[in-house]
Amino acid sequence: MKNLMLAAAMAIGIGAPASALDLVCNVRDTGDGFMSPVIVFRFPEGGTPQVFDVFIREVKGEPIPMQVRERQDGRAILTWRVSNIPARPRPATIGYRAVLNPSRTQVSVTGSLRGVTNSINGQGQCQPGTFTQ
Repeated sequence: MKNLMLAAAMAIGIGAPASALDLVCNVRDTGDGFMSPVIVFRFPEGGTPQVFDVFIREVKGEPIPMQVRERQDGRAILTWRVSNIPARPRPATIGYRAVLNPSRTQVSVTGSLRGVTNSINGQGQCQPGTFTQ
């Protein structure tokens, strides 16, 4: 994960990350909904990577842990699950998967909602930022 943080920091024109790197991504929904317009990825030095968006804010009120897997091509696979999203006829649970390309500061996000054929997709650009709730 340290390589991912360094690559992202270099690609977006900042020096080596301090204690944490927050990437604020503006995401355009290219599917059928359930895509947050802004997603924040946090990479704290020595801590658990976290994610925060409008659905997580509604359900949990604070960032949640995410899994990070670095690929050999320098991209990273980020995964997380959000449960109890307000929906009808019952609350939804969505598993999200993002591919972060630190060299181009782009993110591609997909979501899966069990038993539904909706397309949950988004594309966006990321910039360094400071996370505040």
